Amino acid sequence: MTVEPGGRVDFDFEGSLQLARQLWALAEDVQTEDGGREEQFDIANAKWEGPYKQRFIERRQNERESRGNVVEGLRENARAWAQAWATALDQQNKNNRAAEVERIRDDRGLIERGWDATFGEDNSDDEVPMPEAVPVPQPPGFEPTATEVTY
Repeated sequence: MTVEPGGRVDFDFEGSLQLARQLWALAEDVQTEDGGREEQFDIANAKWEGPYKQRFIERRQNERESRGNVVEGLRENARAWAQAWATALDQQNKNNRAAEVERIRDDRGLIERGWDATFGEDNSDDEVPMPEAVPVPQPPGFEPTATEVTY
């Protein structure tokens, strides 16, 4: 990410939250689709007889575990994109603050700059409040939890 004062963070803010929503929705679809398979399994299992019944049960259990892993993986990825969004916006807000501090320093008069250089009393940093930490958007909507801070 960019660290120079006022630099733009190279990040797709809108796209990342849209992707988080899509990943979450896909996880929901996978979970919902499995409900129909569970009903079919129950019917088949109740009527199944013979030596392959246990293999059928084991395969369904493997399928359940795999589905659970896929659903959890999709949700983890969705949360990770939301976390990346919050981290990037935090950095952008810090960049904006740093640019404002630099602007205030640059606007200081020659006497003030000399005084600050001699006595070390530059308070430009104190004049600009630190931006608040950006909360991570939450599922399933992953709505933005903050906006870019401008000065």
